[in-house]
Amino acid sequence: MKNLASFTVGSIIKKLNHIHVHINSKYNRPFPKPRTFWLSEYTYQRRYIKVNPDGRIVGGLSRFVSFLVDFSFIRSIVSHRYKVFGFAYDPVSLFLLELFRYLEKYPDMKTFVEVVRDREKGKHYRLYAGIRYPNLPCEATFTNLKDRLGEEHYNQIFHVLVEITEFLGFLSYKILTTDGTLFPTNARYKGCTYFCNECEFIEFKGIIENVRRRILYRLNNPEKIVPGKEIRIKLECPSTNFPEDVQRPKVEVLTLTLEEANPEKPSIFNQIFELKEELQTAGLDLIVKRGMLTKIVIDDSTYSDSFFFRCPKFPSDMDARIGVRRNPQNPNRKEKIFGFNAVIDTSIELELGIELPVACTTIAGNAEEGRHYITNRKQILEHHGKTSKIDLGDAKYDEHNNYDFSRSHGAIPIIDYNPRNENRAAVALKERGYDQNGWPYAPCGILTRPNGFDFNCQRASFISLRLI
Repeated sequence: MKNLASFTVGSIIKKLNHIHVHINSKYNRPFPKPRTFWLSEYTYQRRYIKVNPDGRIVGGLSRFVSFLVDFSFIRSIVSHRYKVFGFAYDPVSLFLLELFRYLEKYPDMKTFVEVVRDREKGKHYRLYAGIRYPNLPCEATFTNLKDRLGEEHYNQIFHVLVEITEFLGFLSYKILTTDGTLFPTNARYKGCTYFCNECEFIEFKGIIENVRRRILYRLNNPEKIVPGKEIRIKLECPSTNFPEDVQRPKVEVLTLTLEEANPEKPSIFNQIFELKEELQTAGLDLIVKRGMLTKIVIDDSTYSDSFFFRCPKFPSDMDARIGVRRNPQNPNRKEKIFGFNAVIDTSIELELGIELPVACTTIAGNAEEGRHYITNRKQILEHHGKTSKIDLGDAKYDEHNNYDFSRSHGAIPIIDYNPRNENRAAVALKERGYDQNGWPYAPCGILTRPNGFDFNCQRASFISLRLI
């Protein structure tokens, strides 16, 4: 292992003094909002840090991180996303609080916000982030920040932190590994995988006449009236995401019932569906049990109406999708996650015995992970100008483009073979010329064995046992 003398706290602080000057000179765009409109203000301050003999940091990771790094550069990166007028939190304060939540391993933002708003438990978080009473953030504050910045600016902030880590000597980029991890969204999955924007506005033309006709049929046939029984109105699903071999289902957009009339508070739907007199005579009320109305269009000239409904299976998070992974408790079983996939590139530092993330791309849970291998490598080239010596990946990245990209930048790709439902019988393997490990067959029909790496051809070399 490498000599770690250069990574003591004292040595790191000396390096950081020069790094902060470099970062602040590089990101110097002024923040447009006057301080009178700031609800919080982050200020970098040096604080005493004590490390116990067992390696534990007094005050926790949040104190240690806020002591080491000056996060003021964030203001410059996101300044164009803020206007001059209007009150707003300092983006550095909110970013730090979100970082503290992950460092201190709080399960969700709701739990962490309760701690931050607590006068005693959250005082150190408020101190480090520059939050003061009575301007305490809530969960919606962090949601608004994410919507304002977007993934692009979060990624830019992340790469500045990677740059600081690189200046400190923790990164060499010699060995890079790429892998994806599924994480759930906060929105609830409602059972439909093929939803699209059309699902929010499902049109029903002439619904007033349709409902009126159904109710009048029951009123003319009293034996059909069952108080409380649901009258379901369904339409064909408008989504265009369904495969050709999958039939589009019927969507329940509105559910009605007939109940005993309440003289003191008659149902407004009696009048909407033009059934006020008929239902009043029958002593009934028309009640809507389920249904989400999003839009109404009524044309008086043609006496037509169009009601638009939201599909009950339409989730609030439009970007999330179903992804599949191995169950952490039982690797023999698979589990479905409704959310996203974070494709992360990690630099493996063998001499230091650590692994540090250097690039990240967030995709939908069901997106093809292998196609974002090159996306992450281009991030590293764009922000840091670094290339690796060895590229590692699992079978999801076994694609010709990924091999070509790595080799074109002088790296050796080591990616697990993906059989893709191929015929792996002995006869079929010999016919195609290589086995399931990618080892080729010699002209004589003998399976060859690896024999090192040919740097001139930039590929592995093999040798036949018959030649030995």
